[in-house]
Amino acid sequence: MKTAILNLIKTVLLLAVFNTVYSCRDNEETASSSKTLKIDMVSASVDENGQPLNPLVNTNIGYANNTYVIRGSGFTGLQHIYFNDYESYFNPNFVTDNTIFVTINENTPYVNGSNKLKLVTATGTAEYDFIIAPPAPVVTGFQSVNAADGSNITIKGNYFVNPTVKVGDANATIVSHTLTQIIATLPNGSQGKKVSVTTLSGTSAYTSQVGTSIYDDMFYGSISNSTWAGDTYNIAYSDNPANIKQGEKAIQWNAKAWSAFQIDNSPNIPSASKGIRFYIKSAAPISNGIKLILNYSWAATPTISSETEYKYIEIPWSEFGLASAPATMNLTFNHAQGEPNDIYLDDIGYYY
Repeated sequence: MKTAILNLIKTVLLLAVFNTVYSCRDNEETASSSKTLKIDMVSASVDENGQPLNPLVNTNIGYANNTYVIRGSGFTGLQHIYFNDYESYFNPNFVTDNTIFVTINENTPYVNGSNKLKLVTATGTAEYDFIIAPPAPVVTGFQSVNAADGSNITIKGNYFVNPTVKVGDANATIVSHTLTQIIATLPNGSQGKKVSVTTLSGTSAYTSQVGTSIYDDMFYGSISNSTWAGDTYNIAYSDNPANIKQGEKAIQWNAKAWSAFQIDNSPNIPSASKGIRFYIKSAAPISNGIKLILNYSWAATPTISSETEYKYIEIPWSEFGLASAPATMNLTFNHAQGEPNDIYLDDIGYYY
């Protein structure tokens, strides 16, 4: 029902735009046109808020599964519409001699294409420079988080089409890239800054800042870890992609009832840091059932929930009753539940 309502709303908006544009066409237009086939402009049919565009704004960039208005002449007898050489269906009821409404096929490629819009009618063919943009980039992580300035990091994610990389406000040098991975060199001054990727379609930044990791496929500094259950074997490291947030492996804690996972003797935490951060998920949801204990103090123990998909958590020092970062840190995740669970932790560190 919800899908049907959304489709109805989309159709109503499309008709509203069509009526607006249709009313502006030349009155002398007839069903059989002798006008020259040409494309004058292409415009998105609605703005970013879903409202009809009036007046239309010319664009040479479009996105798959979005609806566009093509203006020109000689469209009577339209047979085919291609974007990047991939055909899109059109409704003949939304075609006049001067106007076409078309939704770009969701499977239209955005790489290795002609970057052309092509119309084919009974009388000829017209082309127009038009780029199919990829979805906005997605950054799922980079390694290593504690990389030094001047060294290379590997950024993972998707939709990296002609990307640029920044660390804070500084440009990073791209060594190589594919659609899902970028190798880039960190510029000077990268420590404490976020890594972002920008393409034609937008910008995506990863949550963790350079140089702020306690665990990133390995523990940094003089660190050991243990559990309250008295069984060291209920801590493992999963390399199953389904259990990894970023990097190559995640902490897999087979949590017993009322047990805990403890990170001992973590490296000195910078005084400018604001708190700790990490990603967490569990095999079964946990509602406000994981207590965090800092330096063995039970005076202030923030409590968090966990879901079956990773979620990002930031906890400021103030929630542990501290005015600033501790000189050293011993962090315990207390599974305050009567049922066992598999809990996964990844990308543990601090933030500024």
